[in-house]
Amino acid sequence: MSENQENFIRKRRVRNLGKRLRRRGSAYKRVVTSAFGKEHVLPDFLVIGAMKCGTTSLFHYLQQHPGISEPSIKEIHFLNNPKFYRFGESWYRSNFPTQQAMDELSSQLGYKAVTGEATPAMISNFYAINAHKHLPHARLVVVLRNPVDRAYSHYHHMRRNIVGDPLSFWDALQAEGKRTAADLKLNEEQPEKAGSMHKRYTYAKRGMYIEQIEYWLKFFPREQLKVFHFDDLVTRPGEVCNAVCDFLELPNYEFDTREMRNTGHYTEPMEERCREYLTQQFRPYNRRLFEFLGEDWGWPSEVRG
Repeated sequence: MSENQENFIRKRRVRNLGKRLRRRGSAYKRVVTSAFGKEHVLPDFLVIGAMKCGTTSLFHYLQQHPGISEPSIKEIHFLNNPKFYRFGESWYRSNFPTQQAMDELSSQLGYKAVTGEATPAMISNFYAINAHKHLPHARLVVVLRNPVDRAYSHYHHMRRNIVGDPLSFWDALQAEGKRTAADLKLNEEQPEKAGSMHKRYTYAKRGMYIEQIEYWLKFFPREQLKVFHFDDLVTRPGEVCNAVCDFLELPNYEFDTREMRNTGHYTEPMEERCREYLTQQFRPYNRRLFEFLGEDWGWPSEVRG
């Protein structure tokens, strides 16, 4: 790795630590004011995933719509993080507008305004369980990217984390099973006790999208979940945003989509052995996903003998 790249990663780690500390500080301060949370609404929609699939950009675009009232922060992590979940529903509500504000906005617009948040952690079973418990009628938005590319972007995201992944991408892929086994088992059996390893180092597992979608559909009807293609968000962002609006029963809008948000920066190409390894792993899951969607997105999906 070049000196410039190392300096860049160091700067990003410091910035990410600052963001994390500010988020934690804000969360704890909100505990004091959340006694009035019952006056606030719960979200109408959740952008649940997937990680490194453009959810930050999508949510940034959507907030331009006059009928979408924004929360205190994009990712609240109440539904998927036990540390925040213990603060209770009033704390969660306090991150969203008051009922009075939403009613007034709806009256001004002439149609029902909505609010939502974007925590792209759909791999967390704790998230799905709590979303159903608190928001059984919420609309769920999912954006999916070629899982091979998503995995590599996720890896570089972790490299920039304050506790960066010390392994090469190849070694991290080989170590994933051992690193995450205990947490993935808890995620299945006792979701509230699952730690962070199944969120941090699941470079391949997170790309097995159909497994996660099927789990969420144990709690939500199919018509409340809408899946979008990352490539469409990149090439036709305005159309995707208005498709989301249709899903949320909002009128179309002229979105300014010139700037994508939270894009990763790395120049090292993926090793071919890593690409081939992941491609083979994802084939059966891609096939099941395309059968579910009723369309083929072109990712390798035929199982080879």
